[in-house]
Amino acid sequence: MKNRFVRVMAVATALMLILGLALAEVRTTGDVWLRTGPGLDYDSVAILKTGRSYEYLGESSVDERGVVWYKISVGDKTGWVSSRYSELVGEAAANEDGEDDEAEPAPTEAPASQSALNAGILFTQEDPADGSEPAPEAEPAPEAKPGEEAGEEPVQVPAPAPASGPARTVELSGYYLNNLVEAANDIGLISYRQVQSEAPYQYYDDSLILAGNQQVENIVVYGGGYEIYGVSVGMNINAARACLNAAGLDYVESMNGVTYEHRATAASLFTDAKGHDSCINVWVDETGTVTEIDWSTYTG
Repeated sequence: MKNRFVRVMAVATALMLILGLALAEVRTTGDVWLRTGPGLDYDSVAILKTGRSYEYLGESSVDERGVVWYKISVGDKTGWVSSRYSELVGEAAANEDGEDDEAEPAPTEAPASQSALNAGILFTQEDPADGSEPAPEAEPAPEAKPGEEAGEEPVQVPAPAPASGPARTVELSGYYLNNLVEAANDIGLISYRQVQSEAPYQYYDDSLILAGNQQVENIVVYGGGYEIYGVSVGMNINAARACLNAAGLDYVESMNGVTYEHRATAASLFTDAKGHDSCINVWVDETGTVTEIDWSTYTG
């Protein structure tokens, strides 16, 4: 009985090899996220390097954008990769019913000069702040972490370790609407992530977030070492209001703190009916101490 079983298994294995099923694989054509499911709304768990091959598990899926996803095995993990950055090779490729990924438009990259500063800092994918679905162009290909060898696989995506705040106090008002990457480089922010929001690219440390697309559209201060128009975390709210009044900002009513509107300039992305392009919210605790400063661009 045992010998018969062995013979049956040998015949089955031979048939699989002939059919090409055992050799079916997915080859990465760019650095690509390994995700828990077939779509952008699934968590990213690792980055797979360009030019590597992985076992294809025989499942594919087409998302709402028409992009094909392949289920693969990577070591002791399984997950899905987008056909925008991978291809199915072997006999299984001829039998796939999915869209030809050559027909897919090339995805828009993250800010053009980002690689010069960031040289492939790992991305972390956070839950959308507003629950919205990103456009197809919103997902740049992941980049390798500085110093990684091209042959490493897969690179795990860690939670970024908090960086130490600067020893000096940095005034941030001059960076508003400046080039995002250049501003982050000048300040010394090296941690980077992409989130699903209107300002998806974020550079940060344990006290500050700079966010935007090409420009700095959102500045959030929640720790020491930074100030906006002289306002810093830990300051008394009356002193904060005096700073913002002196800066020529316009006070508006606010439920949970103090809000001032910033007047539009030629560089503004949007101007409301009253001539403002953004607002600065100053949040305080029960003692009237500033706990957070949030400068957000109006988007219309």
